Amino acid sequence: MSISNPSRKMKFKVLIDESLCKGCALCVYICNKLGGKVLKESNKRTLLGGTLPILNGECLGCRMCERYCPEFSITVEE
Repeated sequence: MSISNPSRKMKFKVLIDESLCKGCALCVYICNKLGGKVLKESNKRTLLGGTLPILNGECLGCRMCERYCPEFSITVEE
């Protein structure tokens, strides 16, 4: 049995492999619709001309961006 301790907040780290990311921004869309609204598009471009996502706040750890990324370029670590 697991008991959650509300005073202990988990920290999550979002890692984006820029060499795999095509810049479709699906992760940004999913994060804003289903997640914690912490990913946004940056000014940095991928080789295909898309925009790379960046973290804009503290990740909640829902892993929606990781699940929906078609290129598997996002990893969420605890």
